[in-house]
Amino acid sequence: MRFNPGKSGVLLLISAALLLSGCKEEKAKIGTAAPTLAAYDLSGNKASLEQWKGKYVYLNFWASNCGGCLAEMPTLEKLSQEYRDNIVVVGINTDKDDANIQALLTDMQVSFPNVRDQLAITQERYQVIGTPTSFLIDPQGTLQGQYVGMMHEPQLKAIFQKAKG
Repeated sequence: MRFNPGKSGVLLLISAALLLSGCKEEKAKIGTAAPTLAAYDLSGNKASLEQWKGKYVYLNFWASNCGGCLAEMPTLEKLSQEYRDNIVVVGINTDKDDANIQALLTDMQVSFPNVRDQLAITQERYQVIGTPTSFLIDPQGTLQGQYVGMMHEPQLKAIFQKAKG
């Protein structure tokens, strides 16, 4: 038996091929444009790096069950206040939907913006294997650095100071 897709089948195959060829797979690479976010803020609104254009952005991927992530948060909060004119810290939570991160952030007195990446698309784009993992993005939207693992205050302060210029 021979497969004969007919005209509509051929058109469907061509359409699918064109659609797939138009999909650009975004991957984080230092010195190139930062991949777009596929995340939502805690109110359910789509988050975008454009919100913080003109400032450095320190993207911090974290999870509620990650001790190193939670240990970094007070320092990130402190530095987000100290350097707020130049740098915005953005937490990207990697927990599933059922985690109540708002209560955790309130308890820890975290005021910097946090978004959720429940589908792990942003993690995939940034090639995040574990948390905490952070990225520094310059005001033009270019990736300047990647930091894997828990950072202590002197390390974080050095990153923020260098970004401040």
